[in-house]
Amino acid sequence: MSSFQPGLRAEKRRRTHSEILANAISLFRERGLRGARMSDIARASAVSPATLFNYFPTKSALAEAWVRGEVDLALTTMASELGERSLRSALRGVCRQLAESGLDERQLRLEAWREVGRAALPPDDSDGLVQALKREQERERVRADLPAWVLREMLREALEGGLIDGLRTDEAGDGSAGEVVRRLRVRVDLVLDGARKRNERVAAPAASPRADPSNPSRRG
Repeated sequence: MSSFQPGLRAEKRRRTHSEILANAISLFRERGLRGARMSDIARASAVSPATLFNYFPTKSALAEAWVRGEVDLALTTMASELGERSLRSALRGVCRQLAESGLDERQLRLEAWREVGRAALPPDDSDGLVQALKREQERERVRADLPAWVLREMLREALEGGLIDGLRTDEAGDGSAGEVVRRLRVRVDLVLDGARKRNERVAAPAASPRADPSNPSRRG
């Protein structure tokens, strides 16, 4: 029986972590981030304040686990279901998913993002999205001048930044996801293609006769 205890403890920690986060999100929605106190979250989760701080030392940590967790979950789920589908097409679906869910609670999510700091993902070649990016690089569908794990990190940053930008600029507050989706997709395409590749798509302007010293029309 003792050989199973470490696994049981880990499962209990995961369950407690999820329960605390779910209760925190519920209180955020009910009272806002400022109105939801850590003591209230501990009480709703039936844990002591010390236990809560062991899992989430600050309210910012809870906000980060919520909004960044949604981006991570969307990317992880997409990678696990990708198969032979186009990565770019699947990422466009992620853009729409994040835009629509973000606009559902625009002000609250903006408040949560303001609490969030930046933390780079560690490189992990076993990550599903890293593997998908490597396959796309081999097929020459995405840029290959950067390692796949760097592109994975850049995609996460692009989705987060585009989502925040889209939510912030949705001044009308009409819940339309179109503009948010556009901002997300522009950033995703830039990450996948690279600035140089995108610039190369623009045809170079034709040389002006006056600018060409070899042009006979310039000779007297």
